[in-house]
Amino acid sequence: MQSKTLFDRRAVFACMVVMTSIGLLVATYGIAIPGFKEQFGVSDAAAGAGLALQSAGAVVGVLAAPFALRPFGNRTTLMASAVLLGGGALALAFAFSWPMVLVSALIAGLGLGGVDMLITQLLIIGAGTRGPALVNVAHGFFGVGTVLSPAVLALIGTDRYWAIFASVGVANAIAVACLGGLAARPTPVDAPEESGTPVARAHWFVGAAVVAGFVLLYVTHFGVQSGIGTWEPTFLGALGHDESSAAWATSGYWFAMVVGRFAAAGLTRLVAIPVLVTASCIGMAASLVWAMHEPSAMWAFLLCGFFIGPIFPNGLTWLASSGFAHGHRFSYVVAGSMVGQAFAPWLIGVAIEHDGTTVMPFTLLLIALGAVLAAVGLTLGLRPRGAAAG
Repeated sequence: MQSKTLFDRRAVFACMVVMTSIGLLVATYGIAIPGFKEQFGVSDAAAGAGLALQSAGAVVGVLAAPFALRPFGNRTTLMASAVLLGGGALALAFAFSWPMVLVSALIAGLGLGGVDMLITQLLIIGAGTRGPALVNVAHGFFGVGTVLSPAVLALIGTDRYWAIFASVGVANAIAVACLGGLAARPTPVDAPEESGTPVARAHWFVGAAVVAGFVLLYVTHFGVQSGIGTWEPTFLGALGHDESSAAWATSGYWFAMVVGRFAAAGLTRLVAIPVLVTASCIGMAASLVWAMHEPSAMWAFLLCGFFIGPIFPNGLTWLASSGFAHGHRFSYVVAGSMVGQAFAPWLIGVAIEHDGTTVMPFTLLLIALGAVLAAVGLTLGLRPRGAAAG
């Protein structure tokens, strides 16, 4: 881990603003789906594909960021990602056709992937002893954004979703102005990689297996997270709730995720991170079993958000402490989360079109079980290494 502090207070503030804007963007898309369907005449599956395209762009942004870091440095790469995120969101706010929505979502996704990966990794390696705490705080601010969006739209009307998209653009313009306080170097990719010795090659294969496990964890748990965030308003609407109530319920889901994240920040001193992540995955799956009882679905999604909250930041800390996060491996795991965001909303949209809205909790449960298997496998697989090291 780098000992040098890369951030001044302005840069830390900028990171928190950007993470809040990501939360705003992600939470607004699900609420905007009925408006997109009415304005542009698209189906549920097509509306889900719009978010999938944004998430696909985020995967490209995550994977491209490490390649940009070496020639351009931390500051320029993060600034460029924030510009893409804000510019795409502004275009999304004022899109006048469905193809323009898709292009705007793709541009915003490119920026989203870049800032999410860069802010998380730079805080872990470049904020000194405050790094792990700041990672939890940063992703807590992501949660704040996800709460604010549905809450504000419940007050001003869900048909004014464009105002939230526009605010994302403004927020990122402010953040770019403050990112001058981020040091250009050293970058996360400047750390030396392993050599080609037999021991190093064996270590590489073990590392690849570990990273594959974390990728599966992030594909699946982010699939559940974005699936609920995108389709909960539609699901609750089909159960008879009005749009305002569904928006407030979705806000509660994102708020529960924030509560879970900050609760986990305190628990990390008492509970081992692998245990915390695995227990959170089990709780997430159990909540989705409860969600299949339709009268309780709103409360089950709320509980599910609480269990989802700790997985992302603490899973990345787990990866960093495993010794297998050097080079581009960190970006592969973050990209996995974007893949989950990409496929889950589309998959649920297709399932809803074929089998109705009642299939949503079961579809999410199948995805969540993949996260449970990944977390249990990583706990068992990394235990001998941790025991040997300790």
